[in-house]
Amino acid sequence: MRGVFLILIFFFFSKYAKADTLTVNRKIDDLEFRLRRFENNELNYKLEKDLLKETYSNNYERINLVITVALGVIGILGYLGIRDISSIKKEYEKELNNLRQIQGQFKTKSEELDKDKKKLEDDLKAIIKENEEQSRRIKFIELKEKIHSLIKDDKLTSALEFSNAALDLSKNDIDVLNLKGTILSRLNQFNEAVETFQRALIENPTNTKTIFNAAECFYFGKDITSAKKLIEEHKMLFESKENGKLLEMFDLLELYQSANKDKLIDIAKGYIDINNLTVANKRMNNWDLKDALYFAHYQPEGELKNILQNIIWYWDGQIDGVTLLTRLSIELPKPTEINE
Repeated sequence: MRGVFLILIFFFFSKYAKADTLTVNRKIDDLEFRLRRFENNELNYKLEKDLLKETYSNNYERINLVITVALGVIGILGYLGIRDISSIKKEYEKELNNLRQIQGQFKTKSEELDKDKKKLEDDLKAIIKENEEQSRRIKFIELKEKIHSLIKDDKLTSALEFSNAALDLSKNDIDVLNLKGTILSRLNQFNEAVETFQRALIENPTNTKTIFNAAECFYFGKDITSAKKLIEEHKMLFESKENGKLLEMFDLLELYQSANKDKLIDIAKGYIDINNLTVANKRMNNWDLKDALYFAHYQPEGELKNILQNIIWYWDGQIDGVTLLTRLSIELPKPTEINE
């Protein structure tokens, strides 16, 4: 029994061993196949590695050669470039210095041109200003001549407009102020006339024409106090004017303003005697009585106005003694009265 068991065991193990041997052999064969395959792959890898190494080595040498050549070329170019840059730098500095010199010269010339330009501009402005001043003076003179002409033609309103235009050009001109004052007086605007003459006196307190005109205008405006004050301040001047006859004229104006008719008649009567009954001469040669005539013209109608007007006409040489006395209803002088 034991033998049989052993035989069975042997048979079992031999069968198992045989099967196991087959498995092992397959595994060994498989391993050998893989090994051979690995070896082939290793060989191929080695070949590829050597090929890549050789290729890399060749490329590396080429690259080194190219880099070396490039560096050489760059070095040569750099050397040449440095020389060129150095020469360019020197040329640039030279040109820069030249430019600086040119800039300095240009600046100097520019400053000279600016000075010349400024001088020309100043000269031109001066010429323009002088021309404007000359034009203004010419226009002013033309206006003054026009004012005189209009006053002479008794175109007083137009004359006043021209006098205002002239004063716009020269607001303190004494002659035009006197002309304007005269115009205003003849237009019966005595307050405005007095203001104009006073303005002229402020500009030139010693102007004799203004002084005389202002005094007369004070009398026209019934400002006797201001008139006498001005006369007192320039007493010798008024006393010498027309040998004192201007003061006589002012006395007539004062008598009129005070309505002293009898005194005016007596004065008028005293002018006439048998020798000058038919004489008509101006009593003043250098004093225009036209302003006084305008003043009398604007006065209210009446005996006083008639007396004043005729006396002024007689003074102005427009009527003779006979006419004066007749108009004032004064009896004419007789030869017998003269003999007595």
